[in-house]
Amino acid sequence: MYSYVLSIKGQICCMCVLLYIAWTYFLVKRKKTQAHRLFSAMIIVTIIYMIFDMVTVYTINHVEDFSFAFNHFVHIIFMAAMCTDLYIVYMYIRTLALDSPPFRYRDLIPLVIAVTGSAFLRFDYVETPYGNYSWGPYAFVVFAFGYLYFFAGAFLLFQRRKYIETKSFRAIYMALLFQLTAVIIQGIFPTILISGIGLTVIVVSLFYSVESPDAILNEKLKDERARADSANRAKSMFLAQMSHDIRTPMNAVLGMNEMILRRAEDPEILEYAAGVRDSGSILLSIINEILDFSKIEDGKMEILSVEYETARLITGLVNSVSGRAASKGLAFSADIDPSLPRRLKGDDVRLTQVVMNLLTNAVKYTETGSVTLTIRLEDRKAGDVFLFVAVEDTGIGIKDEDMDKLMASFSRIEEERNRYVEGTGLGMTIVDRLLKMMGSSIHVESEYGKGSRFSFVIRQEIVDDTPMGDYRDTLQKPETAKVENIVLDAPGARILVVDDNEMNLKVAKSLLKLCSIDPVLVNSGEETIEKMRKEAFDIVFLDHMMPGMDGIETLSRLKAENLVPRETTMIVLTANAVVGSREMYLEAGFADYLSKPIHIEELKDKLKLYLPDRAYGHKGADSLSEEEGVMEFAPEDAEVLEFEPKEDAEEFLEFRPEEENEEDEAAFAAGDIVRKTKYDLEKLKALGMDTVVGLSYCAGDEELYFEMINDFLSSCDGKIEELDGFYQREDWHAYEVAVHALKSNLRMIGLTKAYEQAKNLEKAAERKDAGYIKERHDALMTMVKDIKKIEN
Repeated sequence: MYSYVLSIKGQICCMCVLLYIAWTYFLVKRKKTQAHRLFSAMIIVTIIYMIFDMVTVYTINHVEDFSFAFNHFVHIIFMAAMCTDLYIVYMYIRTLALDSPPFRYRDLIPLVIAVTGSAFLRFDYVETPYGNYSWGPYAFVVFAFGYLYFFAGAFLLFQRRKYIETKSFRAIYMALLFQLTAVIIQGIFPTILISGIGLTVIVVSLFYSVESPDAILNEKLKDERARADSANRAKSMFLAQMSHDIRTPMNAVLGMNEMILRRAEDPEILEYAAGVRDSGSILLSIINEILDFSKIEDGKMEILSVEYETARLITGLVNSVSGRAASKGLAFSADIDPSLPRRLKGDDVRLTQVVMNLLTNAVKYTETGSVTLTIRLEDRKAGDVFLFVAVEDTGIGIKDEDMDKLMASFSRIEEERNRYVEGTGLGMTIVDRLLKMMGSSIHVESEYGKGSRFSFVIRQEIVDDTPMGDYRDTLQKPETAKVENIVLDAPGARILVVDDNEMNLKVAKSLLKLCSIDPVLVNSGEETIEKMRKEAFDIVFLDHMMPGMDGIETLSRLKAENLVPRETTMIVLTANAVVGSREMYLEAGFADYLSKPIHIEELKDKLKLYLPDRAYGHKGADSLSEEEGVMEFAPEDAEVLEFEPKEDAEEFLEFRPEEENEEDEAAFAAGDIVRKTKYDLEKLKALGMDTVVGLSYCAGDEELYFEMINDFLSSCDGKIEELDGFYQREDWHAYEVAVHALKSNLRMIGLTKAYEQAKNLEKAAERKDAGYIKERHDALMTMVKDIKKIEN
């Protein structure tokens, strides 16, 4: 037979279960998420509810021993705890369904009404042969508003079931179903007090199905998350370093090549320069996308369809890879279908990136044999064409068990065997993801030890269905390579360029000259402030990473002193092209962002966007003269430079003063930069100087190369003294900035070993690795000082 004593025994059993859960749960330290806070509160409130449930059962059955006021008081706490528990269960379900939604005060209204009703509405005793229980208007309000949370939670659970983990949904569903059954039974039989069992079941279900007590698993997940975050930070640092190391020298290469295209007259030179331009543009676009790899991970990468010439795209691919293949002694062939449409529409940059990654990998992992690029017409459908693209090599191949690793980020196959092959392991990951974004997929066929073939079929829209013909004939017309000397006529523009790297200033000045602009050049933040105190500018191109005061700090100082008038546009000039950089600079107060290497078209677009009308005039191409600082890359009285083999580069560097004639001596006395520099080639080699590398940054212009060496020599002592000072004071931040600037200069004049040493020291300074710096600083200083010997 039922009695209130039996109810208390059942409640004691529930209390034991709750205490065990509380002990197990609170024993483990957990991250305080919104869900964890709610579950913690649920355990505590349920325990309070169970305690007062037992107290009320006892007191109401011993009314002669307790006053009505005391009975009413404990009932208020009991009912308030029950309503609060149901409120927390509802909020917990809401958190799971809506992923940590914000708190809303209106969700507390039923709880406040229920607690107020239990305190002020009438309270009655009901006697039965099996025991007493309380009833009355207060109970109707409490149960009505309390269980409103119950039904609201159940409704939300079903409404958002697609967004809740299946295991969690089933656990909560079963718990609520049991609680509903308990409510119905207790409504029919008021003396059967089983609501506490229902709440206990809910807590147990959530504990074992949602809030797993597996502390070891939680700790493992926490460690895995920490490692993943660390890997992401390392990747971001790697991409930022790549940005500076690659884009800075690319600035010189593309900038000087642009001058060749605009000043040279020889058709053969123009053809070569056009090839450099096309290949350089492809390389730069690929660098940009590799640096922005995290865009793909963040879902921010976009596929943009534009019209493009099929032959130009193919020529750029062939030009970019053929030289590299030849340097390894590989035969490179391109099997291109001449019936391909002349003009197509699609994302040519992404398509180029995909094919270039495949070609680059093929060359890297092939020691002997050949690499073949195949592009043919696979199918036509309405206004679209399906291109079959394949890259085949006779390289090392891929083992069957390594196929799964092929698309893994930052992972390379057979690392031990391929440890000397350069690369980050991102290439195939980018290929796979970009192709999927363009509605295609990569197909791999490989036989270990014999070679591989990577292929895909991609749809492109037809713009001009005229057959392309032989792609090699389409773009080899010299007249198409020649471009105008003036890209924008803005002689009235007032431009300030700030960069601590002299070579970058030379490139910027040369490119701006093509726009009829004579810029003001400074190389520090302090000079920028002084210059802007005295003069007004339309646009200020301000470098970010500079010694002393960087670009962001300089802009902050300028604004603090009200030196940036409304008509002046501040544009950051930087080699940092990783994801988030643009937003960082805009937040710092810059109006826009121009990345290095500077592309003439991008520069022109910025000028057209921000220059006022008064900047434009009628200054033409004839007014660009040597006196104004324009570099003549192919003067009529100079021998045309054939800059391809290393022997040619060495030949024009071999200058012997004893062979000079009187005319040469006069030129030397007049300050001719070539004759003024008496360099001994063998001594340069002994110092580890790669003259071919140095010349490549000058687009093969020997005069500019010698000028760069002279500029470096004139500033060498100051750089050494500055870097030594930071080293002695252990000011590693300033050391990092100074060695960063030195690193770029070393690379540009061909001191590759010193460049590598400086690059490693820059990384060490960034991570504050004093031990590494102290071990290698003196060695770098010796390398830099040795370059002074060429003056003797």
